[in-house]
Amino acid sequence: MIFAASGPAWPVRLISHLFLAAICTAIALAPDHLFAWMHPNYQVGFAPKTAAGMLLACLLALSARGLLAMRILLIVFAVLQLTQLLHFVYFGTLISPQEVGLLGSEMDEILVSLAGVWPALVAPTLLVVATYALLWWLVGKAGDYRVRVPLGPALLVLLLGVVLPVKAYNSTGSQAFFPNPQHYSIKNTLYAVSWYLGKELPQRFAGTHQVRSFQPYQLKEIASALPANIVVVMGESLTPSHMGLFGYERDTTPYFSALKGDPGLVFSEIYAGGVSTKVAVPSFFNLKRQPDNVQVMYQREANLFMLAKSRGMHTWFLSTQSANLATYADGGAVDHFESREDNLEAIEERKDLVLLDLLQKVDFSKPNFVVLHERGSHSPYEKYHTDEFRVFPEDVSDTAAFRINSYDNSVLFSDHVHNEIIKLLRERSELPTYLVFTADHGELLGPQKPWKSSFATAAAFMKASSLGEQARWGHSMLDPITAKVPFILYAINGDPEMVDRARRLPYPTHYEMGRYIAGLLGYDVLDPNAEEGVYYTNGKDIAGTSGYMRMEFNQQGKMVDWNVVLP
Repeated sequence: MIFAASGPAWPVRLISHLFLAAICTAIALAPDHLFAWMHPNYQVGFAPKTAAGMLLACLLALSARGLLAMRILLIVFAVLQLTQLLHFVYFGTLISPQEVGLLGSEMDEILVSLAGVWPALVAPTLLVVATYALLWWLVGKAGDYRVRVPLGPALLVLLLGVVLPVKAYNSTGSQAFFPNPQHYSIKNTLYAVSWYLGKELPQRFAGTHQVRSFQPYQLKEIASALPANIVVVMGESLTPSHMGLFGYERDTTPYFSALKGDPGLVFSEIYAGGVSTKVAVPSFFNLKRQPDNVQVMYQREANLFMLAKSRGMHTWFLSTQSANLATYADGGAVDHFESREDNLEAIEERKDLVLLDLLQKVDFSKPNFVVLHERGSHSPYEKYHTDEFRVFPEDVSDTAAFRINSYDNSVLFSDHVHNEIIKLLRERSELPTYLVFTADHGELLGPQKPWKSSFATAAAFMKASSLGEQARWGHSMLDPITAKVPFILYAINGDPEMVDRARRLPYPTHYEMGRYIAGLLGYDVLDPNAEEGVYYTNGKDIAGTSGYMRMEFNQQGKMVDWNVVLP
């Protein structure tokens, strides 16, 4: 039943109701875009789904008999928005789900810290206060132009206060509740709070919530490779076992293979910090070692973009993947950010070759830290390479052969892209240049031989996969094969000592590779929490709640044992 009180007829009221809700939504979103103008590292873009959700919330709140529901919603929106913006001003990052619980236990320290930078907080505070004062006035003036729906506010409470926390309670990991750098502050904060209410708070009441305390990383200044250009290529789903450079029977990497013997080339197989992109990418750029040490992300203790900025370098994050995969990877220290959402049509046509177009924007006469995030060999493999690289027959009548051939074609295409990157850097870079290549995680491509290890380890593996010797495809499974990725360094006019550092990596892991890049920037990163020779590969959740793989290496850098730890 729709209430039609005194005033205009209900069709007019319905139109004005929709118009008022749209105006309120637009005004509420405006502070994010104005804040991004003041803080270029704040990467918000128009997010249609979030805007539609806020429009629905405004429609439901305005449908109440009185204005109390709408004004409560405005207060909630203002608090969510202001909290996120102030957090970004101070920390340079967005609020993670794990940080919400710190508001109570560390409120005194937080207030003292914010007081120390209060001048920087004035502008965003005034921006949000002025915005919601305007909305408060507007809603009051338009009270007679609304349609009343009795259950509207109740449905709003259900959507905002129940559905998301219940989703969090039933979730096996916090990844879906992490912020997206291109989404609005209200949505990002709401998701983080919902994780706390639905997951962490019940665990606290039950006495099962456990948070380990980690000592912060230590930075020691060492000789750097600067001034130089450092380009990091983060590949996708790439396993060394299907790269000719690493001995694959098909030479799927003819350009890299041709560089063998070049003194500037170093290559080896290493293990990634995660078996999914959302976990592996932020883990890599923050040198995250322990599976549950999330503080290194939001405190940016050793974030590579932050370290590069501290050396006066211009920073770039150029991606053919979605922006949300950069969450916490960029450390809030990227000068120029472009993702798939910014180049949809070009990426659909030219795939990862678009990265070359973006790379043309970089002035390589000055020191730059550039990250190129590829889509590369992600499944479906045939989708992410251009037609001229369908060298091996992609015949769908034989599913297994089709998968292998289309994957190998994707590796051929990526090798072409990498060769074009090298050619561009040789032509354009006036400084020594270090091209560092790896991938977020590996890929399972059919039947695999069981890993030889202890009985306890094998049992843990069987429990984790329940697949044994069956053909396995894809990633996200905790297995050394899924974690194994390439590490390739190609130095153009580089310092031989810096190249030798790459050859002397103590252990073959993403963590040590990250330390190597930090070393190029002139920092030795030390983790006081580390256990010598022990490294981890996280499962689907970056906080370790969905399980992880513990790997042990001997002093020669060889893996001697591994086991899967399940929650």
